[in-house]
Amino acid sequence: MDIIQQLEFHEKDQLSKWIASEEKTSRRFSKDLVNFTNENPDKIKNYCNNTLPREFSSLSIVYEALSEFSVAHNKFLLEEIKRVISLAQSKKIKPEYIEVLEDIETEDIYSKDEAIYIEIINFITSALHIDNDEKLNLQLLSLLDWFLIEYDEDDAISEVSIWISRMKNLAENAKQIEVREEAKDALDNLDENLSFNENASTLESPSLLSKISRFFK
Repeated sequence: MDIIQQLEFHEKDQLSKWIASEEKTSRRFSKDLVNFTNENPDKIKNYCNNTLPREFSSLSIVYEALSEFSVAHNKFLLEEIKRVISLAQSKKIKPEYIEVLEDIETEDIYSKDEAIYIEIINFITSALHIDNDEKLNLQLLSLLDWFLIEYDEDDAISEVSIWISRMKNLAENAKQIEVREEAKDALDNLDENLSFNENASTLESPSLLSKISRFFK
């Protein structure tokens, strides 16, 4: 079977054989998938576009391989992030299936392709809205929490103030208690030493934790 056929098998198998495979086997396939994608980018793109995420999705294999063993396909991964979130927004998939995006390793994207990383976080935070379905906001916040692990305050990314403002809006104004609490946690986890002023237009120190605590007293 070629790479696409194997992905189709794992999709139908709901990853049962993939999960049971030895690490050596899965790493070899992941590297083969990267090589295949390098030579046949349109075939992988078409496969993903024709695959709707679900609880156990072969998309996770693609995302993990292309982010862990390559830096050449970050733009494609950005487009997949947009596609999957848009599917959830339009209710074509369950919000929970956004979780497949957490198989994207963002360490190399952040360190070697910062502009793409910024666009990823910009898109996810822009999808946050107080009128969203509760589960959608919770999944988006969980994804943000995972991707923002890579953020280093020393890089002084100017867009962070916008990210904070969008999360703060949920933390203060979301209708559901769980969403408000999740947004507060995401803000706390963003960085202990990063903060924002009252209108969230500029970054400041002291700590984010102390600053955020003041907002919710």
